[in-house]
Amino acid sequence: MKYLLVSCLVGILFISFAADTSAMKYTEVEEFYIKYDLTGNNEGSKEFVSKDWGHTQCWIEKSTMTMGGNTIEKNEKVISQIKDGEQYITTINLDDNSGKEMKNPMFGGISKGMDGKSPREFSEGLMKQMGGQKGEKKKVNNEECTQWTLMAGAFTCVTDDLIAVETGANMAGIQMLETATEVKRNNAGPDGICDVGDAKIEQINLDQLLGN
Repeated sequence: MKYLLVSCLVGILFISFAADTSAMKYTEVEEFYIKYDLTGNNEGSKEFVSKDWGHTQCWIEKSTMTMGGNTIEKNEKVISQIKDGEQYITTINLDDNSGKEMKNPMFGGISKGMDGKSPREFSEGLMKQMGGQKGEKKKVNNEECTQWTLMAGAFTCVTDDLIAVETGANMAGIQMLETATEVKRNNAGPDGICDVGDAKIEQINLDQLLGN
């Protein structure tokens, strides 16, 4: 659960929603590329890319998580695309080049929450709803950011242009930290990083799984 929370926090800070999905700017920066160092119970690296004002975002994570005596290896790519008024999320296992794509059934409802708000207003409001408290500024690898404490021992540090340069959790003996070691604005990252390539993708219908 804590691992999922840390992973989701980065996405929350980068993906904002609005009713006009074709013209909306979901981020403060048109495109950017970040490298993260993962430490604590989850060790490894992550590359994150946001393009076209957040309409396309992806990350590649290679990590080893140790928790309760168990070890989980991850070599995964996640792609989020907003198109035709919907958000599609594709998760690819890079070890066997297979993946799953699903439509986010909550996208329509969440999108209404940002109507008339900027990405900053929506993101800060969402963090406050999660019990977030805004703290002091500090620097993470020469990037000035504002610290936020969140629920369940989670925390993050966000730049003025909404880039999370530090995100983590520390609770019940579980420690996880994602620290940006490289931030490139106006950079879409390596060629093809957000492409599916020749991976075999299975379409998942969440509405059917949930019985809707």
